[in-house]
Amino acid sequence: MRELKEGDKIRVTGLSCGRQCANKFSCIGILEGKILEVVTVQPAHGPITVSFGSSNNDTFTIGRGMMKKLIYEVIK
Repeated sequence: MRELKEGDKIRVTGLSCGRQCANKFSCIGILEGKILEVVTVQPAHGPITVSFGSSNNDTFTIGRGMMKKLIYEVIK
């Protein structure tokens, strides 16, 4: 998995975690097939902010540990 950069778009293809973690992603609307845009990447292993809609309610900050549980492909 390559390092994500601001402006990258990714498609979620799966989750590499248990039911509780999958429920957390589901509650915020991150499901298989969802396309996310990387808004900000904090330095020094900080969190990543992603957006998947046009409103501020569709922007979430995710810790790198949780982000590692997403299986995704970078969209060109």
